[in-house]
Amino acid sequence: MQAERWKKVEELYEAAIALPPEKRAEFLAQACPADAGLRGEVQSLLAQQADSFLESAPLSVIKTLSPGAKLGNFEIVELIGRGGMGEVYRARDSRLKRDVAIKVLPAGLARDPDRIARFEREARAAGGLNHPNIIAVHDIGRDGDTYWIATELVGGESLAKVIERGPLGVLRALEIARQIADGLAAAHAAGIVHRDLKPANIM
Repeated sequence: MQAERWKKVEELYEAAIALPPEKRAEFLAQACPADAGLRGEVQSLLAQQADSFLESAPLSVIKTLSPGAKLGNFEIVELIGRGGMGEVYRARDSRLKRDVAIKVLPAGLARDPDRIARFEREARAAGGLNHPNIIAVHDIGRDGDTYWIATELVGGESLAKVIERGPLGVLRALEIARQIADGLAAAHAAGIVHRDLKPANIM
C-alpha cells in the first residue's frame, strides 16, 4: 500500500475507532463517499479490532485504579497508559520486588463469559512465548469484576513517538523491521497471530 494511502487509512481508522460503533459506518460514508476500497480497508481494521479480546470500550466503563490498590500480589503505582483497550498501570510485584505493567480488561468485556474465556486463553498462549522481541506475560488474574494481565514493563518510548519526530534512517528502519519480523515469526510458529500491530504497540 502506498504511504499516502496508508496514512489516509490510518487517519480514518483513528477517527472512526473513537466513535461509538453504531456511528462508524455513517462517518466513513461521509468521509470517503467515492472510494469504496478505502472504506473497505478501514472497515476491515475496525472489524479486526472489534474481534480482539481487548476490544474497544468507552473509558467511562473502565474501572480506574488508584495508587496503592492491590490486584493479587501487585500494588498499583501509577497510570501509564489509556486507550480503547482499557488502562495500563505500573505496578509493583510484592513477591519478586520488580515493576510490571498491569493491563485491565474493560468492564464491558468483563461481563461477557466468552470474552473472558478468550482473554484467559490468549493470555496463557502469549505467556508461553519466550522471545526478546515479545513482551513477557507474568500473570493473569481477577479481583471482583476486574480482570487483569501482568506483563513485563518495557522502558523507552513507542515507535509512534519516534516516528513523530521525523523519518527514520534506512538502517534504523531495517533494524526495527527485522526485530518486529523476528517477534512475529516466533508468535506465528506458536500459532499466535497479532491483530493489532501498529507503531503505538511497539516499544
